[in-house]
Amino acid sequence: MRYWKAGLIFLIAFLIQPSLLNMINIGGYTPNLLLCLVVIFSFIYEEEMYGIVFGSFFGVLYDVCYSDVIGPAPIAFLVVAVGIMMAREYVNIENIFNMWIVSILSFCTYYLINWGLHRIAGNPIGIIYVFGKVPWIILYSMVVITIIYLILIRKAVRYRRDRYFR
Repeated sequence: MRYWKAGLIFLIAFLIQPSLLNMINIGGYTPNLLLCLVVIFSFIYEEEMYGIVFGSFFGVLYDVCYSDVIGPAPIAFLVVAVGIMMAREYVNIENIFNMWIVSILSFCTYYLINWGLHRIAGNPIGIIYVFGKVPWIILYSMVVITIIYLILIRKAVRYRRDRYFR
């Protein structure tokens, strides 16, 4: 995949997140599309740094547009993307169960870092409140991640079904 295609996907997700996605919420929860894309692009694409580059850029845009503090989202996206790139050395990217485990750990890491940085900036929201909502966001996001993963893995891994190719 080329950088402009990945950037276009991130741009579409950035525009859909606050507008269209709120119309199809489930129980008041919506998936974090930017985080889903950072996780998937960092996990699938080995050579490119889509998750780091576009996660940081759109994290800054997200904070400028929707947050009272600028910085927590891009820092959290960056940490998550680097963590996934280190973890992918030990997991098979073609196994969807590995994708799910890495995704769940990434979501918990993202929300913990984001909460911690907002807390340092003076936000009084407690961690119990944040992590009370995270499981529902993760469940909804896992459906989105699975769909996007199944679409992108076909193009990212050559001869995916042929185990003897290499």
